[in-house]
Amino acid sequence: MAHHSAYLLGHSESEHQRLSLQSKAVSPFTERTLRSAGVRPGMNVLDIGAGLGDVSLLAAGLVGPGGHVVGIDRDPGSVHKARIRSRDAGLARSVRYEVADVGSFTWPEKFDVLVGRYILMYLPDPASTLRRLASLLKPDGIVVMHEMDFTNTSPSHPPLPEWDQYYALWPKPFLATGAVPDFGPRLTRTFLDAGLQRPEVATWVPVAGSGNSAVLDWLSTTCREIESPLRTAGVTVPDHLRFDDSLPQRLRDLVLSRGAQVSGPTQFGAHVRLASQVSSTSSHDGWSR
Repeated sequence: MAHHSAYLLGHSESEHQRLSLQSKAVSPFTERTLRSAGVRPGMNVLDIGAGLGDVSLLAAGLVGPGGHVVGIDRDPGSVHKARIRSRDAGLARSVRYEVADVGSFTWPEKFDVLVGRYILMYLPDPASTLRRLASLLKPDGIVVMHEMDFTNTSPSHPPLPEWDQYYALWPKPFLATGAVPDFGPRLTRTFLDAGLQRPEVATWVPVAGSGNSAVLDWLSTTCREIESPLRTAGVTVPDHLRFDDSLPQRLRDLVLSRGAQVSGPTQFGAHVRLASQVSSTSSHDGWSR
């Protein structure tokens, strides 16, 4: 059974708040990728590494009341919160969450869509896991993966040295613990190694400055939340960098006061259909509502 690495940023309340900011920033790209892949009403979706359920809820909006979404995550606390969110959104009948590991998860019915966001980067053998999970799809099923590359160390223009120093720390705890901070460019090779066809891949770079507070809030908050995994991984942090609660606001003020533009991690969306022959309808036998 293939176990994935521990989620480096943990499961604290502050991390859950950061994940909410992240979802607001990147979900438009996730949605575009899902639509481009052909996700449509009536489909049944498996969301791996579902976390708080953001991608599951997004998929539920695309498949509608005739579809169904199963989200899996191995953290019970995240699954509990995801269930509450789906209930509050009025989607408890069409979205369900299970505590499960991607290396051993099984399901009695086949899915139309397999989706994952920021999950392959943590797996010790992503191609093998993707191959196994693709076997849970129908013959004409769709695989959709959203990953990123946050190894850019000069993200500000005009240059803001303070911002760049914090942002440059992002990859370090991942590299120190075996996760892959630049997994996005590896998606095509991973799909091929999993026995899938060459996927269609699109990229997007989130840019923040004036007029895009969602991206700026996400990036500045992550600069603070990265401290704990840095310390845990034993990464040396420059003494002059402070990670107090005021850091996100200081960084936001810095960007806005200088009229600067800062770019976040490059987003990669890859999708492929298992079979070239696309059926005009989707069977939903065995799915309870």
